[in-house]
Amino acid sequence: MPISKIRLALVFYVLSVVLASLLPGGGPSLWRIGKGLDVFTLVHFLAYSGMAVLALLSFGSRTARFLALLSAVGLGALLEWGQSFVPSREMSLIDQIANTLGVLSGALFFRYQEHALIDWLRSCLK
Repeated sequence: MPISKIRLALVFYVLSVVLASLLPGGGPSLWRIGKGLDVFTLVHFLAYSGMAVLALLSFGSRTARFLALLSAVGLGALLEWGQSFVPSREMSLIDQIANTLGVLSGALFFRYQEHALIDWLRSCLK
């Protein structure tokens, strides 16, 4: 399996998350789910789940994988803080929790589906 292609995908994925996180928003969300929750909180969760899976596919050693997951959580926190400086965006603890839970769920998904993911990637990258 060509790790370099997966790492390149991870780099583009992370850059996309950074860009989406730091672009000015469109104001308050009309898609409220509950107090402090909106559809975009779910988007945070899914984005960081995907990031975790790509990061785990990109690295082979346990240490590198652990550091990649820790970096994803740290990136989520850094981007949430950075949003406090972007017009019409705000830092959100709920979104950071969603980011972290996304990383954890992506890691759990990878743990139980690693072989299926690798087989699928091999068939796609032939």
